[in-house]
Amino acid sequence: MIILIVTAVSNAANLTDGLDGLATGVSGIIAATLGVMAYVSSNAIFADYLGILFLPDSAELVIFAACLVGACVGFLWYNAFPAQIFMGDTGSLTLGGIIAAFAIVLRKELLIPILCGIFLLENLSVMIQVGYFKYTRRRYGEGRRVFLMAPLHHHFQKKGLHEAKIVARFWIVGILLAVFTIVTLKIR
Repeated sequence: MIILIVTAVSNAANLTDGLDGLATGVSGIIAATLGVMAYVSSNAIFADYLGILFLPDSAELVIFAACLVGACVGFLWYNAFPAQIFMGDTGSLTLGGIIAAFAIVLRKELLIPILCGIFLLENLSVMIQVGYFKYTRRRYGEGRRVFLMAPLHHHFQKKGLHEAKIVARFWIVGILLAVFTIVTLKIR
């Protein structure tokens, strides 16, 4: 199960890296949220109040999360539109692996589909596009597409939205998903 989670999140983060600042910004939001979760998991009073698993030394992970957020912000300084530097596959796969490992260590792997919702949407858009194309090619002799281009952020780009607007909207959705993820701690 751990291998599946790490592989899925890593590949989804890699698919998200296609516009200037998209993967970095979303990863920074996710890292900050995981830092909050590490803090509340390390505090016996908060953990008891929220009804979550108390992880005694997970406060150390808050420092790691802060470093990851700082690294994302520092990289974003040069990667924001128009980008002066690029992350590439090595960086985006690493970000996804770190996020997955962080969630697993905190025992919050079931929250990954919500917290990493942008990554999930990007991944699903590619799976839907490829699956539908192969199905229609087999069925009708010619492949058809659901999206103008996959992953999803490129579909919006083909629709005529500016790159900076797409990134900002994905960040907003990422923040909303992060807030919802933190709210679910008390709902459970």
